[in-house]
Amino acid sequence: MKTILHIVWYKALSFFKTTTQLKVASITKSIASLFVFGGFALAAYFFTYNTIQYIMEVADLGSFLLHRFLSMLLYVFFLSINIGNIIVSYATLYRSKETEFFFTKPVPHLSLFIIKFLDNFFYSSTTLFMIALAVLFGYGEYFQLPWTFYLNTLLFLFLPFMLIAASLGVTALMVLMKIAGRIGIKATLISLVVGYVGVVIAYFKLINPAKLVTGVMKHFPYTDQYFGYLDPPASTFLPNHWMAEALYWNLKGETARVITNTAILVLVAVCCVSLMFFIARKLYYKSWLSFLELKAHSETNATANGFFSFAKKSMFEPQTAVLIKKEFWQFFREPSQWIHLAIIMLLIIVFVASIFQLTLGTNQPYLQTVSYLVMYVFNVFLIISVALRFVYPLMSTEGLSFWKIRSAPITLNKVYWLKFLLAVIPILVANEILMIASHHAIAHHQMIVLTGLMTSVFVALSIISMNLGTGTFFADYRETNPIKISSSQGATLTFLMSIAYLVFLIAMLSFPLFGYFQMAYKHIPYSSAMFFVSIGVLLLGSTIVILVSHSIGLKGMKRDF
Repeated sequence: MKTILHIVWYKALSFFKTTTQLKVASITKSIASLFVFGGFALAAYFFTYNTIQYIMEVADLGSFLLHRFLSMLLYVFFLSINIGNIIVSYATLYRSKETEFFFTKPVPHLSLFIIKFLDNFFYSSTTLFMIALAVLFGYGEYFQLPWTFYLNTLLFLFLPFMLIAASLGVTALMVLMKIAGRIGIKATLISLVVGYVGVVIAYFKLINPAKLVTGVMKHFPYTDQYFGYLDPPASTFLPNHWMAEALYWNLKGETARVITNTAILVLVAVCCVSLMFFIARKLYYKSWLSFLELKAHSETNATANGFFSFAKKSMFEPQTAVLIKKEFWQFFREPSQWIHLAIIMLLIIVFVASIFQLTLGTNQPYLQTVSYLVMYVFNVFLIISVALRFVYPLMSTEGLSFWKIRSAPITLNKVYWLKFLLAVIPILVANEILMIASHHAIAHHQMIVLTGLMTSVFVALSIISMNLGTGTFFADYRETNPIKISSSQGATLTFLMSIAYLVFLIAMLSFPLFGYFQMAYKHIPYSSAMFFVSIGVLLLGSTIVILVSHSIGLKGMKRDF
């Protein structure tokens, strides 16, 4: 324990000293973070409060359905923490230079594992925890809950819930690394991705939200009763169910049931963490040796003789060809990059396949507007996630070898714009596929479809520009791990600015869409001038974001290296 505390203490000192430097970039990040974090917290708080108010007072769906919707969100939250810890742990437990350093020192393997687990737990879960905290305050304020509710929920519900997700993810990673040593990394990865996609599909097929709502609404207006018999038996064994149940019974004043569900959550968290430590004692060092073997076997001469090699001629002029090939190999030589990319691509495919089966048909203008905006926002949020994960670190991953580019006879503008172009093409294609799939159910509204496809291009360009610009301005050439870069303070600030931009999109789209659907379904007169003005403001705002982001990025790139 003394060794663990010693290392954690100096890691904390190192973190605070490196993040509180008196430099323009560091001061800018701190001040901007204060305002953006505060604004984001307020936005999340009011969004949660107003959403609960609508469900409880306008739609009159009752507290049971509210907490079942919350349970579904918690399931997604659980998987996000779980997958995030697997990806980050792969970098911190196996690929980290710091890990290699500690393995050469008289530090027990279990102690090293605990240190790195805490490291990646905070790296991968901090932003999600912040979002959950803002949502919790909105929930508590609506139901007028006392301050003890927040303390108890954070300590005895949220923390155990997150620990279960994180410990299961890290445990699975150690087991997978041992299996990969026998069946190969590709087969292991395919099994992992297929498994997660299958779990998500199976859960929502099991829960069947539409069937659940129908079952409750049969009892309208008595929707505030407990309809636990509608829950599939398998769902009652999931952590998100226990947490939602504890929150529900807390509102009803059933202290015994709150304690029961909380105790189950805490007990399972203790068991999962204990199991993780037990397996770490047995497998961590062995799985690290397996990783070294896999790394040695995977080293090939692909860059010399294989596909996209530097020796082959290209259709581009030499400078451009070399830069494109450099970007390609810089990305695919880092396993965490293409592993994460493969998972995201499969999720996009599953989402597109699912969305083609949806029918948004409704004669209610308000519900049609909300349904469309939810789909639009989800698409944009997915692009934000992809850009933050892959575009923001583009400049930082150049590493300390960036001096070679700075000293080469090549303009930095060319390097910057080539990175932008290589990021734009795949993301823009994925974005348009998502938008086409989203508009499938309302293809007969041609004006909405054309507007959605057009605005989505500007939105994608804005998000990519924002991430590349701020990623260049806040570039950290000493940190080459792209996962840590995309979890840094600057990345979090960029994420929150993207969310603010998303709020701007909703504000610009909601009123013209509502007016259009009123005209389409209720034949209420509608001025097209308002529609075009709103879309014009959206495009103008997006153009400003693009120009300002690139201006910041180009200036940041030319600072002293």
